[in-house]
Amino acid sequence: MLKQPHYRRNQHPNSGFKEKVVWQLSKNPMTGRELSALFHMSLGQFNSLMRGCLRGETAVIAASNPVPVDACTDYTYTLVSTKRTTQKNPKAIVVSWRAFGMATDDSQRINTEAAQRRARLIDAGLYPVGE
Repeated sequence: MLKQPHYRRNQHPNSGFKEKVVWQLSKNPMTGRELSALFHMSLGQFNSLMRGCLRGETAVIAASNPVPVDACTDYTYTLVSTKRTTQKNPKAIVVSWRAFGMATDDSQRINTEAAQRRARLIDAGLYPVGE
């Protein structure tokens, strides 16, 4: 899951909630009561936040059958997967109209050939990426 740096996150107390839940569930499956105690909130508040966390494709969390506890319902949450979704057909690189208009045909051709050359070297493992 892509993690945003802490200085760019909202300063809300529940920001990064799903990330924190995924971290706890990566250790072992836990009940809602155990997780709500870890996050210092009531079971009702935790269940309302978890409703949004059960949707999504980046981190898949499954909830077991409900068990009535006091006035709330408790679930056992399990982390199914933390796969990263990738597009099958990635979109083309976005270029502004100004940059597109200022580029000559020769420079477009030269840059395209250089990008293709870099792609071949990256695939071969001969071009350093992100070092």
